[in-house]
Amino acid sequence: IAAEHRTELLSEPMPSGISELDALLGGGIDHSTATLLVGPAGTGKSAIATQFACAAAARGEAVNIFLFEERVGTLRRRSQHLGMPLDALIEQGKVQIQQIDPAELAPDEFTQLVRDAVDERGARIVIIDSINGYFNAMPEARHLTLQMHELLAFSSERGVASILTMAQSGMLGQMSSPVDLSYLADTIVMLRYFEA
Repeated sequence: IAAEHRTELLSEPMPSGISELDALLGGGIDHSTATLLVGPAGTGKSAIATQFACAAAARGEAVNIFLFEERVGTLRRRSQHLGMPLDALIEQGKVQIQQIDPAELAPDEFTQLVRDAVDERGARIVIIDSINGYFNAMPEARHLTLQMHELLAFSSERGVASILTMAQSGMLGQMSSPVDLSYLADTIVMLRYFEA
């Protein structure tokens, strides 16, 4: 329960290293906040999350990435093609990636993994990619939204920046999300296809 972990932490911006993106976000994302990256498949949600991870790790902050849908190899390969030093940061132990197998993990076990990353490893950024995978992986579990609320509140109390990705589906102009988590986020970045 997040209320058991109250602290008085001041939030400070964490830049992504992309000046235009940081300008849009008022200097970056803040510690003790949750950022939701939402948009259709292929618009760059995971890439933006990885950019924040690499920038934080380069500053010496520990980062944990939890993948529900994408394979670790795919994320590493795409990051390499985009010029992100993810492989080097993993080898240095600054970024830890865990691929979640939904068949082997209950929601409370996932919550414990995140708590361990924060309390034992000292993670300052936690990325959950994606919320769709989290909800689809555990459809039989009740109160997943409440559990996510408590998990984000706990992370916030620990000064951790949480980054969540959520894919939307549908046709352009008629996009829908599988669940509304916007009320849990301090910042929402909406991504769209651009046609020229």
